[in-house]
Order: sequence, then C-alpha cells, then structure tokens
Amino acid sequence: MIKTIVCQKNRVLLDSLEVKRWPYYLILPLSWLVALWMFIKKTVNAAFNRKQETELLIFDGIGKYGKIIKKHVAGWKAVDLIYNHCFGEDRSLGGLLDDFWFGCLNCQAARNRFKLAKRELEHTILGLRNQKEVRIISLASGTGQIESETIAKIKKLGINTKIILIDKENEALKRAIEFISANGVQKETEIMHCDATRALEATKDFKPHIITAIALLDYFTEKEIIGFISKIYHVLSPGGFFIASNTMPNVEMPFVKWVVGWPLVYRKSKDLADIFEKSGFSQYEIISEPLHIQNIIVAKRFN
Repeated sequence: MIKTIVCQKNRVLLDSLEVKRWPYYLILPLSWLVALWMFIKKTVNAAFNRKQETELLIFDGIGKYGKIIKKHVAGWKAVDLIYNHCFGEDRSLGGLLDDFWFGCLNCQAARNRFKLAKRELEHTILGLRNQKEVRIISLASGTGQIESETIAKIKKLGINTKIILIDKENEALKRAIEFISANGVQKETEIMHCDATRALEATKDFKPHIITAIALLDYFTEKEIIGFISKIYHVLSPGGFFIASNTMPNVEMPFVKWVVGWPLVYRKSKDLADIFEKSGFSQYEIISEPLHIQNIIVAKRFN
C-alpha cells in the first residue's frame, strides 16, 4: 500500500524547505508565452535545418549562470550550481537575474529534494546501525554531495559505513573528491567511473544494504524503468533499501523544456507507486516536498 507524506515545515528534521511560490506564479502567463515562442523558434530552425542556438536574453543572455545551465543541462554541473547557488552575492543586473531564476519553483524543489534525500539516507543508515558495516551504492552520484555530507554526520555517531559513488562523468567524480575531502570521509568512500546500468552488475558482490538514485529515474522511459528498478531489487541485500527521486508534472514544465532545454520524464505519485510494485517492491514510502514537484521514494526489499 502506498503511503504518501507531504512534508510540512514543522516535520523537517534538517534545514527548512523552500516554499516561495508567489513571484513565479505571477509570471506564469509570461513564462508560458516565452516557452511557446521558443518552441516556435526551435521548430522553425529544425524545419530549415538551422543549427543556430536559441537564446532568451533575460535567462541566458545577461546573467552569468544561465548559459552554463543550458550548456550542461541534465548534467552534474547544472545540478551542482542549483544546489549550491549563493543568493545575494552578485548585486549586478546579471546577478539579480541569476538569483531570480535560481529561485524558480523547480530549483527550489531540487534543493528540497537534496535536503530530503540527506534526511532519508541518514534515517535509513540509523535503522541499519546494528550491521557491522552499512554498505551503500550511489548510482549516477554526480558530485556525491548528498552522500558525503550524510556519511560525515553518521561517522560522528560511530556507525561504520562503506560507500561507492558511481558516475559516468569523470569531471563529476573529480568534484566528488572535493566533497569527500571537505567532509573527511576518504576512508569510507570509493569512486567508480561507470554507467549506472552497467554498475549494478559490476558491484553485485558488494552486497549493498542501501542503493540511492537521486535525480536519475527522470531520464528512464516507461519501457526501461521497471527493468532497471527490478535489477536494483535483486542486487540489494535482503532487508535493504532503495532511495530514489522523480519529478512530478508541474506548472513550469513548458519553460523547463523549451527555454532551459532540460528533458525530463515526469511522473505522478501513483505512477511511481505502480512502477515500484511492478519492480518487486511491496513496501515503500513516497515523500513529497511542499511544492509538490519532487518525490523521494524509500523502498524496502524483504527477501
């Protein structure tokens, strides 16, 4: 049975979650019109085989980071910028525009996902503290910031952990080493340069108690995702947990797709629940952050 929890501020155990809606709801009609305009431009360019880049001055023409986000869209660098953007640091027009776009609903939800993923990983490790060593695999880990910061906190409690951060991007793993060093978890952490789907076969002898896949399921089609999660189910040790996330349909989808150029597979909570049940998980919990854009799912393998 699905149990859906909507996180309210008084239930959050880490930092407070972001819930700033009104500026972005006010500009929704404009953002939809801009998305329509970008869709038309891209369609015309494709029809005439033009390779010219479509830009939006107020998004990636003036600010410092809009171009970087578009260049690295769907990659670790864009996610890293969203997680760690320093608001108010640059008071120029470009800096103010960057602050505005990094504060949009989807960016807020991504940072909420970051905080919830850390919280759920910590809770899950604490629930396994009787193990001699809690073994963790992070698929498509990117910079590994979620895992490094969580393991550093757990380490202070005297709980032994071993984690493998896996990503197909070498630059992501270089950035991960920075977070590993900053958090003092070098002994607990290994890195592996590998695609997430192939990594499951390569690490099955590790017998993980926890597998994480944050911001990964958004790129799997309906045809692919059940097979992928089924493999995770069988790689997990009995009694182990899978912690993942998926983006829900939301009002900023047209802007994200046509202006930012970030392709995602959006899923409602009931769709996610159906996928996990078909993949072998009979017990799971879906946690929605307050903007109802990101879901974290924590699923347990019984046998």
